[in-house]
Amino acid sequence: MKLAIIPVGHFDSDYSVLSPDAPVGQRVHIPVYTYLLDTNQGLILFDTGCSNECRIDPAGLLGAEMVPLLTPKLAPEDHIEGQLKRLNLTPADIDLVVNSHCHFDHAGGNEAFPTNHFGIQKTEYEAALEDREAYPDLAFKPADTARITLYEGDTDLAPGATLVYTPGHTLGHQSLLVELNDGPVLITSDAVYTRGHFSLDHIGASKSLELARASMTRLLDLARDGARPFFSHDAEQVAQEGWKLAPYWYE
Repeated sequence: MKLAIIPVGHFDSDYSVLSPDAPVGQRVHIPVYTYLLDTNQGLILFDTGCSNECRIDPAGLLGAEMVPLLTPKLAPEDHIEGQLKRLNLTPADIDLVVNSHCHFDHAGGNEAFPTNHFGIQKTEYEAALEDREAYPDLAFKPADTARITLYEGDTDLAPGATLVYTPGHTLGHQSLLVELNDGPVLITSDAVYTRGHFSLDHIGASKSLELARASMTRLLDLARDGARPFFSHDAEQVAQEGWKLAPYWYE
């Protein structure tokens, strides 16, 4: 099992986007990541980042009122296709694309995979089809529904790679537990935005606070059992904790 943590751009954001109870006015840097697994079942990509539309016309995608609060800072090479090229890969080399959830910054890059197979939680896929306001980027939806596997709860993707069902941020959110030689890594995705949100007392933006609290409890238990958490939008974690980004591979 190998894991690469791939940066795919960032946002200049108001902190209230992450923490709705925070006052407007505090600006924060929000990185965006995707994660590539090299398994005995092939190459599995977890999340895909933003679409090209998000870079070219963010107001058209997100709405003019949202862009001042959540401003994309995306270069053409930040797109997942460009980042895979840095690893000498193309989208066609990916055997499975899995989305933690269908928000635009986690599934917009699905557009780069026109023939690949996708895995999404059933509850998430259904919610995204019904709510265009919460899911403005339809790139999450493959044209051919035969290329989608709809999961229901925890799912083993490959030996050493397990999807952990963590609804709350969205109704069908899932995180990822990866077993590596020096111990498990817990990719929280948006179930936990940052180290500061890794607490029952400071849960980030959620569709269902009740579900989010239950999922947070589960993730905290996994961390207490030895899983090293990696948060989806923490601007300081990589430097503070010594994480290495692609093209480095964890084994």
